[in-house]
Amino acid sequence: MKGKVLIAVFHNFALSLKGIHRMILYNITWVTEAAVEETLIDYLRSTFIPSVIADGSMHSPALHRIEKGAQEEGVSLALHFFADQSTDIDEYWCGPGAKHIATLIGKFGNRVMGFATTMRRIEL
Repeated sequence: MKGKVLIAVFHNFALSLKGIHRMILYNITWVTEAAVEETLIDYLRSTFIPSVIADGSMHSPALHRIEKGAQEEGVSLALHFFADQSTDIDEYWCGPGAKHIATLIGKFGNRVMGFATTMRRIEL
């Protein structure tokens, strides 16, 4: 019986992992000047990310610093979220997300620029 239970647990775990691959990855790339980097990171950690997560449309955030070439100026950060469907992302940004972006713009003005990309995983 233990072997059957273990197989069932593993099978359910494998199915849940497979579901992750069907999720939508939503990336926001933020570009700013070096002098603003730490303030932006603090704001994203303390305010922006918790606000996005609280809605429930997106989850599993990750923040990355994008490596730059020697000639490039400024700092680029990539903020990732997962969503179950692309409509979850659309509804969020047309609703409460618009307020969060307005707050960020009010705080940083033109010292921070962002652009978003929505991606769906392709199985290899």
